[in-house]
Amino acid sequence: MTFLFKKMLRSIKQFKLQFLSVILLAILSVTVYSGLEGVWKGIEYEFSSFADETNLADEWILASYFTDNDLSEIRNTEGVSDLSPRLRLSVSATDINGKTSYISLDTAGNENVSKMYVIEGDGYNSAIRNAVWIDTEYAGKSNISVGDSINLTFNGKTTEAEVKGLILSSERTHFVGTSDYYIPDHERYGYGYMSDDVARSFDIMINCNLLEIKSNGEALKKNINDILGERFLAYYNRDTLFDVSFVINQTGNLKRMSILFSSLFILLSVLSMHTTIKRLIDAQSSDIASLKALGFSNRSLIVYYSLYGFSVSVIGTLIGYVCSFPFSYIIQNTQKAIITMPEWPVKHTPGTLIVIFLLILLSVTTSVLAAKKTLTGLPAEYMQNRIRHKTILPEKISRLWNKMSFGMKWTLRDASAHKTRIMLGIISVCGSFMLLVIGFGMPDSIASFTEKTYTDEFVYGYKLTLNTNCTAEDVARLKEELNGQLVENVQCKVNYGKDGVCFKPVTVFSAGEYIDLRTTADEPLTGNGIYITEGMAEALDLSIGESVELFPSFSGKSYRLDIAGIIPSSMPQSLYIMDSCWINAGATFTPSAMMVGWNVKENDLKSDNRISGIVSSLQQRDNLNAFKTSFSGIFNLMKIVAFVLVVIVLYNLSILSFLERSKEYNTFRVLGFHYNEIRLLSSFENVIILGIGTLFGLPLGIKFLDIYCSTFSNDTLKIYPHITSPDLIAVCLTVSLCTIVTTLLLSLKIRRIDMVMALKE
Repeated sequence: MTFLFKKMLRSIKQFKLQFLSVILLAILSVTVYSGLEGVWKGIEYEFSSFADETNLADEWILASYFTDNDLSEIRNTEGVSDLSPRLRLSVSATDINGKTSYISLDTAGNENVSKMYVIEGDGYNSAIRNAVWIDTEYAGKSNISVGDSINLTFNGKTTEAEVKGLILSSERTHFVGTSDYYIPDHERYGYGYMSDDVARSFDIMINCNLLEIKSNGEALKKNINDILGERFLAYYNRDTLFDVSFVINQTGNLKRMSILFSSLFILLSVLSMHTTIKRLIDAQSSDIASLKALGFSNRSLIVYYSLYGFSVSVIGTLIGYVCSFPFSYIIQNTQKAIITMPEWPVKHTPGTLIVIFLLILLSVTTSVLAAKKTLTGLPAEYMQNRIRHKTILPEKISRLWNKMSFGMKWTLRDASAHKTRIMLGIISVCGSFMLLVIGFGMPDSIASFTEKTYTDEFVYGYKLTLNTNCTAEDVARLKEELNGQLVENVQCKVNYGKDGVCFKPVTVFSAGEYIDLRTTADEPLTGNGIYITEGMAEALDLSIGESVELFPSFSGKSYRLDIAGIIPSSMPQSLYIMDSCWINAGATFTPSAMMVGWNVKENDLKSDNRISGIVSSLQQRDNLNAFKTSFSGIFNLMKIVAFVLVVIVLYNLSILSFLERSKEYNTFRVLGFHYNEIRLLSSFENVIILGIGTLFGLPLGIKFLDIYCSTFSNDTLKIYPHITSPDLIAVCLTVSLCTIVTTLLLSLKIRRIDMVMALKE
């Protein structure tokens, strides 16, 4: 076996380019899978540890206030083990430059449920007075340090408090601060905790408007409205609280990407190994004949050729595993902008070892099968040319066959004799199309729903939050002055179907020009019923004509409404109804916001005491663009990998094709063919692979983009697949360019054709 091992090393050196391509595919398989797994598993592990350490709540209930009887009933509900009553206030802070930001402050409550995680400074102590604890991301953006004093304003009252610590909260891991944003904006929105005396300084008449609950069932979800009545505001659990559910959804997205990448690379690396080993055996037919004549058995030769698959896959997987760690750190940096946790470890599951073992096993198995199929017969048979020509289908159609050029006939015959090589090329082109369509299509899809949301559906310039102290007369005057459109977001318990229950916001809006939502039938929204977004309809299995029963917050009544249409809107996934229909159903329309155009002056809006907050549609656009940017690194990776993939595979196939056809090329040269004519003959195969790969790869890529967008969507957002025409052209040009590059590289080989070899053979 020592002799065979030395021979293997010489053969690997002789066919180094082919084996290098297999090694590169193995490296990519493990690097991408293990790298992405290191990120999503690291996030999952750290978030789980973070949640356990801070005893993250399972359910959250918001109400106008809670009574002692409420707390007693909730505590005695089946499945509830502990709860923490808290007061939550959204206060404003103004820096020395006059810039206003907003901080969501909670009282500490029961620290056995969702307690703060201290990064710097002192932890909470009930004896501490006049103190706040601020989240570290907001503090960093606002240049706030432990020991600083900040001025906090709520309902016109201002108090000064000392920053006792910088903290994080597991229930605010993806804190955006407002439903108008999708990605955190740490410069404008922060969160924290306050001592009880700070809350009292705002002259708040209630002690608690938030309950954070530890539980292990859904009993509370079903009867919370009965307990609180018209004081109920909102209910969330870990699956619906956006600050928490986003993290869970994100790990799922990264996990699916890792499986997508690795599956494709493993398939290609195994097929490449098969074609390489098969070509190696064909090239060493004389050596095999000599070895068998010297007494080497078929078994020993099969073991010998299996070592190729073993050694190459081991080298590739080990290098891939080492490379996965820097790859993980690069991907982690893209996620730190949208997820906030104390640590960012790289963790792996047994899946990485399974992928490595699977790749090695498949490579060895492929090598064995390729060798076993070929290593049959007597030694003398390996000295003969064992190629047998089979009639192919086009030859049977004489009219078609006679019209083909010599080069096309020769290429088709050769391809029929080397089906695995052709299949490998087609799969690589299809895979590249899939990766490129996702790489270009996902940013296009996000940009598309951003453009659609703030150009077609919501066409306002500014969204104004109305002061809670405003009277109906104040709102009416403001609407007339600014020519605005009134909106109320009502949190509702929604009963649907037989026993379905969920909690969703219902947007009630007056007639106006700033909301231009359309149904799937391209009809405008009217006052004939309630409308539901498509993502929510799919999730709840609801359709037009069915009814839903709404239990609005601050109301002890319920309202049954028919679904009048489905809206293909990306965000938010909720229900919409016109104020006239809402009022006719018996509900009360109490606007909380107003949409206005660009023809108003922002400074005038800021000085109007009827307005408590201003968000421009440009800021919302920028926020969604930041969401796209946070994934740009992964999408760009897909583009690069797709390019590398098709170049590696097609170049490897071209080299294999050249080696297998070297006798024919030499003969053509002796017969007087020019180099350019031989290049043209050699390029036919790549053209066929490109044509068939494009025919199947492009629709597969678009279909896969649709599937990927659906898995990327969540309870808040539905992404519709979209790829622009320029990017679709770029995808086709990229794959075509890769084919041209490999063809040009092959042409350099053809220049080295030796006519003497043809005469010897």
